[in-house]
Amino acid sequence: MKKTVSAVLAVITVIVSLFAFASCGNGGEKTVAIIQFGSHASLNNCYDGIIAGLKENGIDLDKYDVKYVNSNFDPSVSQSQAQSFVNGKAEIIIAIATPSAVAAATAAEGEIPVVYCAITDGSVMSNYENVTGSSDVPDFEKQLQLVTAFMGKKDLKIGVLFSTDESSSPLQIANLKKAAEAYQGMEILDSAVSDITTIDTKVNELIASGAECFINILDNTVVGKLESNILPITNEKKIPVFGSEIEQVKVGCAASASIEYLDVGRAAGKAAAEILSGKKASDIPVATVTEPHNYYNSKVCTELGLTIPETVSAEDVGK
Repeated sequence: MKKTVSAVLAVITVIVSLFAFASCGNGGEKTVAIIQFGSHASLNNCYDGIIAGLKENGIDLDKYDVKYVNSNFDPSVSQSQAQSFVNGKAEIIIAIATPSAVAAATAAEGEIPVVYCAITDGSVMSNYENVTGSSDVPDFEKQLQLVTAFMGKKDLKIGVLFSTDESSSPLQIANLKKAAEAYQGMEILDSAVSDITTIDTKVNELIASGAECFINILDNTVVGKLESNILPITNEKKIPVFGSEIEQVKVGCAASASIEYLDVGRAAGKAAAEILSGKKASDIPVATVTEPHNYYNSKVCTELGLTIPETVSAEDVGK
């Protein structure tokens, strides 16, 4: 089994993916198709968890033709990849993140089981048949508790970026704002990103509007630009970014009340294993992972002048 990394450019991604579909069949073996919306640490952990979940639940992957593709955060690429898997009569499609899951379920039309992974708003899949999977639901109350503890104040202006391509992001923004109502004077400054190439501008606009720190929601398109576009700007201006999972803290966010994405992936892998073993997707409940764990990066906190709060129990991943 080989995990093939798709090309960086969307057009090349489609070409490489279609070539893979045409050339990688293994003598009649059943195909397990995996579509990952893009590459960043939490989605990569989902993939690793899926593979672990399949193996831990009795699936010998050497007996399957496992085909992996990456959409490079382009929904249209996910759609092309999903349709190619359907045309190739895949036994099952496992889709990581909402845009890939919607593309897979739309293309499959209920004829091929779809297992989704890391969908925050499960309602987006409610109109599709023959689907199940795992959901990641952020606990914004605990996230704000962590943010206020590290920032040393509660009347914060917090910047949040979200992509218009991510259907679950508006719900997350609404839930974040609701959680912020518990803090007098706290304001959530949200900014929609319709063109990812403008994300630098959006970050600077939020800072100009008074953002004292940033929070990442579970928005894969935005998180995919964390290291290359967001952190270079915020670090220069000494503005902390609080991540949505542990890997973001490892690469430069100050802290996070983090969902474990290996567990989210494992839950999806378990569901896929049950389907491959003969169970119907409709008989498998959606698994929801909600319980966060606190992490911080001591090196980043020192550079940003943040004091590690004694009231917070958290693991340092920045040593």
